[in-house]
Amino acid sequence: MKNTLPQRFALVGLPGSGKSTFGLKLSRLLKIPVHHLDRHMFELGGKKRDKQEFLAIQQSLVDEKAWVIEGCSFSTFEMRFARADTFIYFRLPRLLCIGRLLKRIFNYRQEFGGLRRVNWEIMKYTWQFDREKRARIEELKRKYPHVEYFVFNSQKDADIYLKNLRDNTMRKK
Repeated sequence: MKNTLPQRFALVGLPGSGKSTFGLKLSRLLKIPVHHLDRHMFELGGKKRDKQEFLAIQQSLVDEKAWVIEGCSFSTFEMRFARADTFIYFRLPRLLCIGRLLKRIFNYRQEFGGLRRVNWEIMKYTWQFDREKRARIEELKRKYPHVEYFVFNSQKDADIYLKNLRDNTMRKK
């Protein structure tokens, strides 16, 4: 990790991979705002927000000094990547993520927004996520070499990152 603590985190990955929970923990640890894109992409009632309105909202988020933004909106992905200090790709096993999606039906948490039901489309999206998105992620990684890049392949990877960041934060005080 760098000598200064990162202040802008872009979290992306399979639905059900733990981005929202991790983002909340990161936000609390560093005392910076967390933004769940699903809360901005959808209006109350689940209707998808107008694209231009969503772009404007997201631009205002990335213009903030410090943030954690989590979500999989790939049409606006570069906007977040270009401004991030740190990019974290949650690449947990697909079956684990699908299991977590099914569990979420019964444990819906309003603060994260978004998914309230599981359908064939979300299952298919989750199953094909890495195959369809990895090339774009790698392309942006090369285009923005200033962004510190991490891949979490397990929950343990996320836990270790938070522990190291917590330790680093304590040393800075």
